[in-house]
Amino acid sequence: MLCLISQFSLIAQLPVAQAGQLLLVTGISFAIITLISSTYRFHQMVQLDEKALATTQNCNDFFFIQVTRYLSKINRTSPGFGIFIVQFCTDTKDKRKIQEALLTAIKNTVRSTNDKVCLFHDDCVSVIIDIEEKNVSVIALRIIANLKNIAAIVPGVGAFRAGASSFPMHGINTQTLIDAATGALEAVDFEAPLPFCLAPPPVTIREPETLPEAIGELSRQDKNSALDPLTGVLGAAVIGSYMRKYLAEIRRKKEPASVLCVGVNRIDQIIQLHGEPAADDVIAAVSQVLQRLTRNCDLIGRYHRDDFLVLAPCSLQQGEMIAIRLREAIQKEIFISGSKRIKASVSIGITAHPEHGRNLRDLFRCAYRALEVVRSWNTSACLVYDSAQHMKKTKYETRR
Repeated sequence: MLCLISQFSLIAQLPVAQAGQLLLVTGISFAIITLISSTYRFHQMVQLDEKALATTQNCNDFFFIQVTRYLSKINRTSPGFGIFIVQFCTDTKDKRKIQEALLTAIKNTVRSTNDKVCLFHDDCVSVIIDIEEKNVSVIALRIIANLKNIAAIVPGVGAFRAGASSFPMHGINTQTLIDAATGALEAVDFEAPLPFCLAPPPVTIREPETLPEAIGELSRQDKNSALDPLTGVLGAAVIGSYMRKYLAEIRRKKEPASVLCVGVNRIDQIIQLHGEPAADDVIAAVSQVLQRLTRNCDLIGRYHRDDFLVLAPCSLQQGEMIAIRLREAIQKEIFISGSKRIKASVSIGITAHPEHGRNLRDLFRCAYRALEVVRSWNTSACLVYDSAQHMKKTKYETRR
């Protein structure tokens, strides 16, 4: 604080131009320090478990991060998940002791490998239920039934109530899902015969229809969504952050990972011959093949109009096998657009962690370069990045 006061005193004594420059430098420095602090805190929170969460804010941050990690694994082939929050009332001063006892008891009623139980606020326990969206209320009611027995064995619990929300019905980002479950919780009384409420479906306001934008251009509304509306996979606005978090988790477990850059070939020719709607249909259908032939643990995103990115927790050899399977399946497919039957193909660049890099930026850069090398051959193929052969930029990379 004294340092900031002395800085502002110095600024007041300088000419206007110099004072402005010093103020700008001070502001940038403060922003950088804040960013470093928040990033450091995020990595700290990821490593913590319930026993190390000393404050209510730590508990809330930990829960928030767990929901975000579930979201980071979501693609269209995933069954979805639900958020279930239980709040208890007590006359006991030591709420944390009751909260931890309730957490332990609830852990024994859910699946340890799929579901996550967390502390939340100072009087709540939250559960992230890894299950198909339509079954969230059924599982929540089952937990409620068990809670009646749990409350009897946890001393100090006077009554409880619970609320739930589900992905994607109640939102596609962390805060919206948590807010929906909290809102449902507050809508039910502790004394209710069934002290549980599932958040109602959000009200959808229909916007007036507008002309579709040119292919490859994602609208502002689309960029505010997690899922790309055309293909149902992660959109361009979130693919980087989600995949970085997922890769960090894979690295923390000391497991390998493969990155595939999948490019639809000659999309411009499809537009010229059949029109942009047909190109959209082909891109959407290619996405369906990618989702059908990859695993639930693989993350898929669309980062360009005709390019997809796949992050798979597997070895380089397994990643190459996945790429070959995808390329061959798409090669055999006949894509339908209205009355038109269209053939398409893909090229795939492949990299792996740790062979080609330790962060998503390096892995993507190398996989993309391998993809563009294949495209320069004017053929459909899969290519593993080789630093000795593919370091030179291609004309496609220069153009883009």
